Amino acid sequence: MTTLLADPIFVTALAGVLLVAIPCSACGCFLHIQNNSLFGETIAHGCLPGIYFAFLCEGSRHVLWLTMGAAASGVLSSLLVSWFMTRTRMKRDAALASVLSGMYGVGIVALSWIQSQGLPNQNGLESLFFGNAASISTEDIQVIACMCATILGLLLVGGKRMITSSFDWNFSRTLGFKPQRQRMLLHALVAMSVAIGIQSVGALLVAALLIVPPAAARLVTHSLGQMMCISALVSVLAAFLGTLASASLPNMPTGPSVVLSLTALTCTAAAWRKLRNIQGAS
Repeated sequence: MTTLLADPIFVTALAGVLLVAIPCSACGCFLHIQNNSLFGETIAHGCLPGIYFAFLCEGSRHVLWLTMGAAASGVLSSLLVSWFMTRTRMKRDAALASVLSGMYGVGIVALSWIQSQGLPNQNGLESLFFGNAASISTEDIQVIACMCATILGLLLVGGKRMITSSFDWNFSRTLGFKPQRQRMLLHALVAMSVAIGIQSVGALLVAALLIVPPAAARLVTHSLGQMMCISALVSVLAAFLGTLASASLPNMPTGPSVVLSLTALTCTAAAWRKLRNIQGAS
């Protein structure tokens, strides 16, 4: 353990995953109380086209450009879901599934075309599906840290309005909070959170950091404040355990390790709640 903490590659990878886990768990709590957790999965898959189109425009794998492309594509996915729901009679689950599969398909086609063209600096683009935390540099950490601080700052400033809009749309209107604008801001922050996690955790697995920690926290408490704290604790612990397992075991990728850690912690929370219910009934 001491040896790993002295390894700069491990420390950088751990920092990258932790900086992703915290904003994802915070945004995920808002999605959870809106009964809209699967929206995070749609955004995660929807970020793929933006990554590859950003690479085509810039010609490099710089984390800032890829993150901006992913965030823009994620926001576009959110707008498409809203369009399907408001302009057609498509239900939410069908709209989410349609946008998820469509954007994922566009991302696969874009990646295949890039690889067929033999463009420079394209090596490693396919690793963005499952992430490669070991490839994160100190410069990447600086960019991710700035975006993480921006996301958390906006959540802190607009958190009260988002909470009110999440629980009571009409009441928030009477307070002048403009709930539609608050929801659009939340969706943009979700897209940013997913975007900064693609390099470390991967586009296909970063949604787990949005969905699983709030779900695990909800098993333990009904208080929103406690839920957000426990969700952050679960995500940070899973990020540490997953990164540690990835560094300790051969051929163990970081993204799946983090997700398995999240699953284990959620099962522990579920078992604890079941035990508490049994003790309460006896």
